[in-house]
Amino acid sequence: MEKVNQAVSDALETHRSIRILGDLPTEKLNREDYLASTRELIESLVDSWKEKADLRLLAVEVWPRHTYFALDFNNDEYNYDNAHTQVVVIPVYLLRLSRKSHTWTIFRHKPQDSSLAKRIADLHEGNGQDPIPFLEDHIKGVTHYAPRNSKTPVVASENPT
Repeated sequence: MEKVNQAVSDALETHRSIRILGDLPTEKLNREDYLASTRELIESLVDSWKEKADLRLLAVEVWPRHTYFALDFNNDEYNYDNAHTQVVVIPVYLLRLSRKSHTWTIFRHKPQDSSLAKRIADLHEGNGQDPIPFLEDHIKGVTHYAPRNSKTPVVASENPT
C-alpha cells in the first residue's frame, strides 16, 4: 500500500488533478450492497489520501467479474449540474486489487483519459439528478428512469500529460 500512496502523491505533484479508475474483483464485494462494500474495500486508501486532496467518488460499475470505480482528486472543473454536458479530461491512473495476492497496484493509464471522462458524463446523463456516487449494476440490469436529456457532451478541458 505504501507504493500506491507514493504513486498517488507523485501524481498529484505532477498533475494536481487526477482520476483513479479502480478495478476490484466483484467476488470481494457484498452482493447486497455493492456501493457500501466498495467504499469499505477502499476506505484505508481513501482515508490516507483525504489529507492530500479533495476527493470525490463519482461512480461504481458492477460487472460479473470486475467492479470499477471512478475517484477524482482535486478536480476543480467538476460541476454536478452540467457534468452530463462537459467532459472534463484529467490524467487517469488505474488502481487494481489482485484477486490472488490481495495487493494493490497502480499505474498511469493514459488511454483512459478521454474515454473515462466521456463515460462519467454518460453516467451523469443516465442517472438524472441522483446523487453521486452513481451505481450501475450490470449484473441485475441497469435502468435509467429519469435521464437528464442532454445534448452531446462537450470536451471541457484536456490535459495531455
